Amino acid sequence: MQKISLLLLLFASIVSNAQEIGSAGRWLKNENRRDVAIDRGLNTNYNYRWEMTYDAGYAEVFIRIPEMGRFTISLGDQEISSSTGMFRFFDVYAKTQQLNIWYGRNLIYCVTITPRDNTRLVLDFFSQRGLFLLEEINLNNVREVYYGRRWNDVWNNAYGRRTMDYNNFGSFFKMFKNQSFDDDKLKFFRMQKNTTSFTTKQIADMMKCLSFDDNRLILAKEAFYNVIDRENYYKLHESFSFRSTANKFADFLEDADDD
Repeated sequence: MQKISLLLLLFASIVSNAQEIGSAGRWLKNENRRDVAIDRGLNTNYNYRWEMTYDAGYAEVFIRIPEMGRFTISLGDQEISSSTGMFRFFDVYAKTQQLNIWYGRNLIYCVTITPRDNTRLVLDFFSQRGLFLLEEINLNNVREVYYGRRWNDVWNNAYGRRTMDYNNFGSFFKMFKNQSFDDDKLKFFRMQKNTTSFTTKQIADMMKCLSFDDNRLILAKEAFYNVIDRENYYKLHESFSFRSTANKFADFLEDADDD
């Protein structure tokens, strides 16, 4: 447990140092004239939230309105106004919530929906006929598309720790496999982990190359804070040869979730 706490402390230090205002990106100057009155109305709550927790699940809702005019749609605590007819809501909680549609200032439609976790609802709306659900897409089956924490990496990658794409991981994995012993493979992984994020599948592929279960457990523990899809990390339970090691891995995940 002490080791896990140290790892958490190290991870927190990395995150706090990496995601710091002004440490990434090009500053775009404010073109609005600022005065004292405006400054008084600015948000003074500087407790930044770099990442959503997704404790209530993650869903997306895409709505098309193929009509001329400016519409506003609110869903839960989100609101979009547009005259393009395309309304894409990301980071939607997977729970029952109200969807409202306005034309100008007039509320013209109201419905309660319950998006399911890891799904995208695709809908059409017509002022004279109402709202129609066209498709419900399982996001787990969507390839090469950002969603959930993957979507957040559009921002997070700017702060340095990028996810390896298919080709880059292929090159890394080839060199990883060519290391003679487990200790050498672990050292090779540690050389890269501070600058790279991985997927659960990539960690599973590396674990298969290790000869001993204890070393697979070491890799799984050390890689936990470098994966972008921790919700899939339970799948590594099947990567161990012995039940006792798999149980140690389960205990680690339980403690990590508690922390």
